[in-house]
Amino acid sequence: MPDIKGLFKRAELQIFLVYMGAHLPIFLLSDARYWDDWSLSGASKEMLVSVFTQAGFPLLGYYHYVVQLIGWWFYAFSTFALGYLIIHAFYLILKSFNFSKSDAKTLSLLAAALPVNFARVAAINNPGLFFLLIFVFALYIFVISVNNRNAYLEYTSYALFMFSFQFNALITSFLLVFFIAAFLFYNEAGASTNATHHKSSLNKFKYTIKRTAVIVLLPFLYAIIQHFLFKKSGMFAASYNVIDVNFGAILSEIKVLILYLFPYDGIYIGKPVALTIFLAALLVVYLIGSNPAARITEAECNGKGLIGIGVVLLGLGASAYVLVGKEPSYEPWMATRFQVLLPFGAAFSTLGLFKIICAVFPAKNPDLGHRMKVASLAGLIAVFIVNWWFVYATFYVDHLRQEAFADTIRNTPSLQSRNSVILDRSGLNAFDTMPGLGEYAGLHEAATGKHDSLILDYDSMTAYGGWSGFVGNFKRFLGPWSKVEDAAVDVPGCLYIVNRGRDVQSKWSYAANAFIAKIRHPEQYAARHLLSLDGPYCRSPR
Repeated sequence: MPDIKGLFKRAELQIFLVYMGAHLPIFLLSDARYWDDWSLSGASKEMLVSVFTQAGFPLLGYYHYVVQLIGWWFYAFSTFALGYLIIHAFYLILKSFNFSKSDAKTLSLLAAALPVNFARVAAINNPGLFFLLIFVFALYIFVISVNNRNAYLEYTSYALFMFSFQFNALITSFLLVFFIAAFLFYNEAGASTNATHHKSSLNKFKYTIKRTAVIVLLPFLYAIIQHFLFKKSGMFAASYNVIDVNFGAILSEIKVLILYLFPYDGIYIGKPVALTIFLAALLVVYLIGSNPAARITEAECNGKGLIGIGVVLLGLGASAYVLVGKEPSYEPWMATRFQVLLPFGAAFSTLGLFKIICAVFPAKNPDLGHRMKVASLAGLIAVFIVNWWFVYATFYVDHLRQEAFADTIRNTPSLQSRNSVILDRSGLNAFDTMPGLGEYAGLHEAATGKHDSLILDYDSMTAYGGWSGFVGNFKRFLGPWSKVEDAAVDVPGCLYIVNRGRDVQSKWSYAANAFIAKIRHPEQYAARHLLSLDGPYCRSPR
């Protein structure tokens, strides 16, 4: 009989169990559509290939077509599997760099459970994980090839890097590969030279430059190939992710932080000031030691090194989006595609901070101290896992709203008539993010097969000062509806307002009851009970 206890001590199994514990709930969203997913849902092969060809990624059009032939559930399965394989490749890279088994495992556990990249739930982002897996696997092959002096594997890794660049955000992160290559080649040259120290250093420098020259050229070679073979066109031809370093936006963010710290109308502890306090505490802990007069301990030095690596990785992860004028943010989930690159840097920084705190406040009993460290890390990871459950639960509530909306339209004949306007003020969407026109159009098409009704988020419209202000900002998306002067008065049809159901006091209790009902009595489950309908508010057009 196999040793069960020994099996559970294997780092690979522990990493998988933590990853599964954090992300298994994604399968509850197997039928959900988020963000731009509605542009994929039900799209023809010709449309998918055409759009992604314009975006410079024709292969993705075929990929989405094949996945939808398999079934929408495959997006959730693929996202789950790719996410784990990325973490596993990360663990192999750490081992190839001779990280201790404990550190390699802990970093991988943190990368698997840290609360970043909420946007993984969107099917439109699924291919990004595929390219990221190729990138980290190529990095692993590259490190192995240099360590074993295998030219075949080295050039194979170059080809894989080139292929992964179709996820454009990875190009700036390729600078990490250059740093790693320079380090490895310099050490390789040092191990093979027998010259004097001065001559050896010069030779090692020349050797490193020669070997890294190919790596420097890879992004430029890909840019040439992309320009001639995968050039952007159509809707992606102009003003789409154009490089524009917006220092004004960065300064504006700093100004906002300062105003939060020194408000004019009282103290308010919001997320920006909380982040500032955390960073300040991180800096203080980084600078101080357990005994300022004594020599810095090995644990502190190790912790500071990990934080340094983490800061570099975090910077490279966000740089691609800063270059095109986007401000990295952890708050709106729809703006978090860049976070697919950040878990690794966050893992290094978190472990480094943890090591420094343990060094600053050492335990008198080494055995008790070790137990406390293990228990603290386990507790921290458990908190991250529970956080992911709440994240997926929030998206599940949004999925219920989608079901309820489509079900309500499908079972309300008046909502299927031409020229009706529907305002959604249910407030059940994920993280209070306002749904876009594309999502509502997809919901209506899923229910009726038509695009006759205009559906809007109530708060979105009122935030722009009513119908006129809303039209002024989104006229190009509204088509003939932009000619309507006032949605509440002059609609050539009827206005309906959809609210949260009167018996739904808590969206969490409803979600739990709906989940149980779906399992126990699927034939009796009616999603539309989540919502109630006010209206119609009709008036003949002028």
